[in-house]
Amino acid sequence: MKWGLVLFALTPLLFGSPQTHPSIASGAKETSAQHLHSMLAKNAKVLVIDVRAPEEYYESHIPQALSIPLERLPKMIRQLHIPKDTVIVTVCDHGGRSSRAALELQKMGYKTSSFCRIDSWKKGGYNLQEPESK
Repeated sequence: MKWGLVLFALTPLLFGSPQTHPSIASGAKETSAQHLHSMLAKNAKVLVIDVRAPEEYYESHIPQALSIPLERLPKMIRQLHIPKDTVIVTVCDHGGRSSRAALELQKMGYKTSSFCRIDSWKKGGYNLQEPESK
């Protein structure tokens, strides 16, 4: 009986616990995958920034997205001299990181920042860019 309890307690460590995702930041504006796809298809002036870790970006990302991890976003945006009137859509898997990034950009003076979930992009049936060697 004692070993059963120990095994039960160690199961998450042995097999991995369910992955938790940061919650979506309240006040962040969400752009639907359909709307983002439409903007990209029309070659609208939109900057898509993938705020996930570089290895996540490398696995697959929305075509034309620029990789800038969330923790580097403020510094990189300043270095890139992105005009304040640029339409920016930040993306991550489930919206937690990208919604925070959109709010951070608003604090920096970008009025047209929003976020989109890659999860929604996939569910919409839109293609993701993957490494050539897969």
